[in-house]
Amino acid sequence: MGKLWLLLNGVVVLIIGVISFQSFFEQEETEELQEEVMVMSQDPLTIELTLEKQYIDGHIETENVQETIASMQDFWSEYQEWQVMEQRDGFIRFRKEVDDISPYLKANGYFGIKDGQLTIFEGVPVHEAAVQSFYQIDTEELESHLYEELQEGIKINSKKDYLEVLETFRSYQDVEAVNS
Repeated sequence: MGKLWLLLNGVVVLIIGVISFQSFFEQEETEELQEEVMVMSQDPLTIELTLEKQYIDGHIETENVQETIASMQDFWSEYQEWQVMEQRDGFIRFRKEVDDISPYLKANGYFGIKDGQLTIFEGVPVHEAAVQSFYQIDTEELESHLYEELQEGIKINSKKDYLEVLETFRSYQDVEAVNS
């Protein structure tokens, strides 16, 4: 019975020793990690950002910036409304959908007609470049004053103008041209 008791005590001491040894090394690793985090948190991180704003007219404005990050929490909260499109070491590309027409379209955009299609032009439709076409319009059904407005060009000043013109001319959409 004495040998069994001695053996049992030896096993208990061995188990306590192993546990103590493990906790000593875990504590040492934790302290090393804390020191590493503190060193990393003291050095600001500089990254390249590409910020893309996509407007309802399809236009995408791109801005490239370099940002120094002191706090990752602050950085991510600053860009919480943006979607990460690409991320790699030292670079992030964000995109944000903007519920408006682009400043470019507000400054240069005109609705007009080209080859029977409702089209946005860069500048007045007479000799300017077409930017985007929408749908075929049945010009025979179109009221003459609306046809003249399209030929002269309808200036796009706001999202409201943009949506109203699309809606107005949608009722003159040539369904046969779409189906053929």
